[in-house]
Amino acid sequence: METINQNNDNVIYPDAVHEYHGHPHYGKVLLSLLALLALSLVIGYIFSPAWAIFFIFATAVWKTSLVMRNFMHLRYEPLFLFMVIAAVLLILFAFFLGVYPDITAVPRDVTLPR
Repeated sequence: METINQNNDNVIYPDAVHEYHGHPHYGKVLLSLLALLALSLVIGYIFSPAWAIFFIFATAVWKTSLVMRNFMHLRYEPLFLFMVIAAVLLILFAFFLGVYPDITAVPRDVTLPR
């Protein structure tokens, strides 16, 4: 039976005074998310559909980053995590780019009303 070494000098314990980053201001983040939601709704009425889609997806990316950084507490994670997320998104984009010609090549069997 092994004995547990209680005095392990190789263990690094975090310093609670310097390592604590505090909680984000959840109220400010929530108001920011609601403001971006309202902005994306208004953009749909103001701009042309192509620009509206671009701006709505841009605000969606902004809202996603707010949620990830504040509610999921990923603001202080290492750079490797963001590299993994970027690689996954790049692979997903490449998949959709590769499948898009197959989806659009299907003939539509739709009759227009007269």
